[in-house]
Amino acid sequence: MSTEAIHALLEQAFPDADELSVIDNGGGNHIEVRVTAPSLSGVRLLDQHRRVNDALSALLADGTIHELRIKTKGTA
Repeated sequence: MSTEAIHALLEQAFPDADELSVIDNGGGNHIEVRVTAPSLSGVRLLDQHRRVNDALSALLADGTIHELRIKTKGTA
């Protein structure tokens, strides 16, 4: 799956994102995502990461994404 398709899924999950990037770290199935959004402000880091995992759950379940690195933060 392309990084653009993953980006589109994350845009749906985080429509308020100030920063949203998807980086292919090798082979198309090792992905790093970075999300900065006001909706993540005041949310525990673990819960921020759960939101990203939820948005990409189908791709994680079927093995399309083998490794996922997540960097998130809220904005004030």
